[in-house]
Amino acid sequence: MKLYIETSVPNMLTHDDAPYKMRITALFMEWVDISAHELFISPVLLKEIARTPGPRRALLEKTVRELGATMVAVSAEAEELARHYASAQIVPARYQDDALHVAVAVCHRTDMIVSWNMKHLANPNKVALINAVNRQNGWPLIRIHTPQEVMGL
Repeated sequence: MKLYIETSVPNMLTHDDAPYKMRITALFMEWVDISAHELFISPVLLKEIARTPGPRRALLEKTVRELGATMVAVSAEAEELARHYASAQIVPARYQDDALHVAVAVCHRTDMIVSWNMKHLANPNKVALINAVNRQNGWPLIRIHTPQEVMGL
């Protein structure tokens, strides 16, 4: 299965205020290392990590390198699809990187986005709206799940 890893996943490894999700994320990182799934990331993730201050940024960069994920480009098609999500007001304007993550994953035909962002992404209502836009624009449907859901815990 092709899994697109969104920024909130490695980011959760730095959240001492959410110890349960932190432990699940660490387990997920071990799980994907031994699984047969193909992992993908995009420059959107790197851009978001670059905005992280100091030592936390270094940890995130190391975590992403260790994932061994394939970097996929942000194509013109992905940028256009993200604009469709914005027009449909699926994600608030100040969170357009979230829409771009989805568009990149869809345009590269990944099977699933892995995310802890339950407000804008791993949310059944948002997924339904995203997939409605995808259908209208001739793109495949996408699934968005938390690391916990992906591992079946």
